[in-house]
Amino acid sequence: MRWVFLLLLAVNVGFGVFVYLRDKAPNPDAQLVALQMNADKVQIVPPRPAPAPAPVPASVRATCVEWGSFGAGDLTRAQGALDRIALGARARRAEVGVTAGYWVYVPPLRSQAAMERKAAELRNLGVDEYFQILDPGRWRYAISLGVFRSEEGATRYLAQLRQMGVRSATVGEREQRMTQTAFLISEATDEELADLRNEFPGSELRAVECR
Repeated sequence: MRWVFLLLLAVNVGFGVFVYLRDKAPNPDAQLVALQMNADKVQIVPPRPAPAPAPVPASVRATCVEWGSFGAGDLTRAQGALDRIALGARARRAEVGVTAGYWVYVPPLRSQAAMERKAAELRNLGVDEYFQILDPGRWRYAISLGVFRSEEGATRYLAQLRQMGVRSATVGEREQRMTQTAFLISEATDEELADLRNEFPGSELRAVECR
């Protein structure tokens, strides 16, 4: 029976050692508390902002076609040409500054009364766009019927006036800075642009940045 006694003694000793070591081991919960002692020094790093989109190179920006420019005499007809090819919202007007080198005009008359009579004749013929010049100088009592960037445009408008019955108008050179109307066209086909160029041979078509 001695061996039984020795076995029980060894078991009791081993259990006692286990209990002793368990009580001396650090508490896991106590370790968590210790780790949190410096929690006030923890900083939350905000997420990095998304990078700003790269600027679009000029080479890939939208391109429009500027068609023009037109004075009062040609503007209505140009708008009609755009309406016929049904560009709709793809074409919009833009005011542009130009240097006009030619004008269509009635030469200076003898007096203001004579100028008023001539203006009445023009209205009776259906000409509503004109400007009476009253400033002192060479052109006093003349009537301006339209200014144009090119001689071709001026000559073409004079031909239209002739068809309306205007006989006293002429074309001359007169350089001046003025504002005319151009059309900004987007997504136009080559065929559509060719139609505009053929109908208005004196007009310009040039690529510009859409604005």
